[in-house]
Amino acid sequence: MRKIEGILKTRRDFYAFLCRMYLEEPARELADDLVNGRIFLPDQRALELNADLSAGFRELREFMERSKGKTVDELQEELRDEYTRLFILPHGHSVQPYESWWIDGKLMGRSLLKVKSEYKEAGIAKSRDYPELDDHIAFELKFMQYLCEEELSATDNNERIVECLNLQKRFFDEHLLKWVPAFCDGLYEWETSKFFKSIAKITKGFILLDAHVIGELLETA
Repeated sequence: MRKIEGILKTRRDFYAFLCRMYLEEPARELADDLVNGRIFLPDQRALELNADLSAGFRELREFMERSKGKTVDELQEELRDEYTRLFILPHGHSVQPYESWWIDGKLMGRSLLKVKSEYKEAGIAKSRDYPELDDHIAFELKFMQYLCEEELSATDNNERIVECLNLQKRFFDEHLLKWVPAFCDGLYEWETSKFFKSIAKITKGFILLDAHVIGELLETA
C-alpha cells in the first residue's frame, strides 16, 4: 500500500506542476522559483522511464541555468511575453490549448460538452474565478490532479480507488490521449517557444507514461 500511495503522490504532484504551467500567465512566484532553483524536479529514476520526460527536464534545467543571471522581474516579463505569444494571440498566431480546437477544429465544439459531462459526473465544476473554457489543458490536468487526491484520501477504500482509476482511464482514452500529445508537439515546434519547449516535452512524456501507470494500478487494485 505504501508503494501505491507513493505513486499516487508522485502523479498528483506532476499534475499540479503541469497545471501550474498552463493555468495562467506566469506569476512572479514561478519566475522566482526558476531563478532560485526551487522548481519541481523528479528523481532520475522517474525520468528514465520516458525519453520525452527526460529530454523535457533536461531542457528545463538548462533554461534555469541560463536564467540565473537575470532578476526575477526580468524573467517574469520574458515568461509572460512568451505565454501571451503562445496562447493568447489571435487564432493562427498562437497554439490553442483547448481540446475542441484539436479534436473538432474549432473552439466550443462537442468535445467541450463531453469534458463538462466528465466533470459533472465526478461531482466538480470549474471555478468561476477562471474565464477559460472547461476543455483548456490546465483544467483537464487539474481534473486528473483532483482524482489523484481523491485516491489518496481513500487509501482504506479500495472500491473508491478503483472508481477513481476507472474515471481516469476513461478520461485518458476519450480526451487526453486524443489531443494532448499533438498539442505538445505543436507547442514544442512553435518558433516563439523557449521555456515552454521544455514544458511541452515534459507534458507529453508524462501523459504517455501515466497512461501505462493507470493500467498497472487498475490491475494491482
